[in-house]
Amino acid sequence: MDSIMQSQIFFFISSIGFIILWVLIAILLIYILRAFNKLLKILDKVEREIDSIGDLTKETIDDIRDSNIFRFLFGKSKKKKSAASKK
Repeated sequence: MDSIMQSQIFFFISSIGFIILWVLIAILLIYILRAFNKLLKILDKVEREIDSIGDLTKETIDDIRDSNIFRFLFGKSKKKKSAASKK
């Protein structure tokens, strides 16, 4: 075989290899994007749940502060004066 024939075979094989490589990279990127999208959905759901847990926690703390036992142990809670009552 002469050198021109060998170079043509080499370039043909390397072209096929690069095509296969880029197809595999494209498939990998698709899977990574899907995983990233699912991760974003999970984070949004967790954020919503944290907000509802925070609201529930505030309600629970208010209920505890309004209970008779809490007031007996720690005294009455000091009410903050509003800006309108200061005038």
